Amino acid sequence: MRETGGFRLGVALDRDHVTGALVRDDGDIVAVTTKRMTRPLPDGALDEVLAALLPDDSTVRDVDRVAFAIREVDELVVHPQPQKDKWRPWDPRLGPVAVVRLGAATTSVPPLGLWPTALRDQVVLSSICVAGGSRLDGTDLEPLDTSAVADFARAVAGRVEAVAVTGVFATLTPDHELAAAAILEKELGDSVPVLLSHEIGGTGLLERENATVLQAAMTVTAGRYAATVAASLAERGLGHAEVFLARNDGTIAALDYAATHPLALYGGAAAATVCGAARLAGEQEALVALTCADDDAPSVCAVTGGKPRLTPGHTTIGGVPTSLRVIARVPAGSGPSTDARAMAEAVDRAKTSPADLPLLLGGPGSEELANLLPPRLTGTLGVRCPPWAAAAAAVGVATAPVGGEAERVMPVRDGDETAMREAVSEAARAAAVRAGADPRLARATVIEETPLSYLSEPAVALRAHAEGPPRPGVAPRHTVGAWLGERKGI
Repeated sequence: MRETGGFRLGVALDRDHVTGALVRDDGDIVAVTTKRMTRPLPDGALDEVLAALLPDDSTVRDVDRVAFAIREVDELVVHPQPQKDKWRPWDPRLGPVAVVRLGAATTSVPPLGLWPTALRDQVVLSSICVAGGSRLDGTDLEPLDTSAVADFARAVAGRVEAVAVTGVFATLTPDHELAAAAILEKELGDSVPVLLSHEIGGTGLLERENATVLQAAMTVTAGRYAATVAASLAERGLGHAEVFLARNDGTIAALDYAATHPLALYGGAAAATVCGAARLAGEQEALVALTCADDDAPSVCAVTGGKPRLTPGHTTIGGVPTSLRVIARVPAGSGPSTDARAMAEAVDRAKTSPADLPLLLGGPGSEELANLLPPRLTGTLGVRCPPWAAAAAAVGVATAPVGGEAERVMPVRDGDETAMREAVSEAARAAAVRAGADPRLARATVIEETPLSYLSEPAVALRAHAEGPPRPGVAPRHTVGAWLGERKGI
């Protein structure tokens, strides 16, 4: 493996802009660029940013890593809007998938019972509830019906692109999900990804299941997009570079890992914008107003410790309630423009404390927004448009660490707490390493504990987040089979 010491290239693809940032491996920004393009694709965007950013005495061989902030996943699940008295259909690139729920006693709300009917009919080819799942104490709720799982796999073989598996209390004990995945992989082969809910996290069965099914529906399209990105890089002499994609928490993941975990890319471009604006301004505690992050109004997100504030995990995507956590954005108005009053209201709602903070601008159109706002907006220490604010997403993705998360439910018992915290921290660190972090430097940075008061006995949800710098050199690409096998180590 070759040790890095050259450049990181960050590329952000918006609906009508491409921005790029060339950053040294130590984090120093060399150059940035912003270009207006109609629906930029990886190949054209790369041509633009490479021509604008590479120093005269450098070549593409000096670029060690390329990181993209994309909207592809966002656009897969944008809720249809009425167009001239008819509804735009859901994106045909979603699905078809099979759904397996482990917990025969949970059928009072069947799988995907809360989904929009049109989306459910398009995405899900077949679903089944079989015996399985766990109790809160970690014991089996009922034995896993392995025969039913195998029979279902044979029934859907050749007709589905992915399978989503969700078990009762899988975030406490994922053994049944892992066993079901092994059966499905044996029957369907390595070409059909099997997605497990405990890897996504979330304590609620339905929201965790919904997120897993959405992720399964995206995997084939994400894989094709990843192949397009890799081919575009190879054609431009960048086949040696490690490739990363922006995730929804402000971190990045290696291309091969991201292709099998695409739901984590939802909102990744917006998260990169927030992190990039904070980095450009040199602020660890701030508010960031995102501009041109989508076709809606500008929005505001709080930054704490240099990281964007995240939602608690109840995010509706395309009309589907999920357990996904994304950056907590407060719209500033109801259209593509805003004014001082709407921005001040958004600032007030986005704050995590009464203290005033600087309001930073980030994204294409930042300078125009700065002209619409007073220098000292109510509730802020001032409005700042950092240098290169238009390219905040490219800077954010170029300088981001690799991240990983893990979540487990823990019964409150004497003597178990320390071991469980250590276990979930190690699971998060392992997830970050699989996502492309340097195993020598990846560390758990945050452990959150949330009491679960609605259960029959005291319990707490543990969520750990880990980060590390990108791994040095180019690591081997994962196959779905290898990725499936890696789960056994969690």
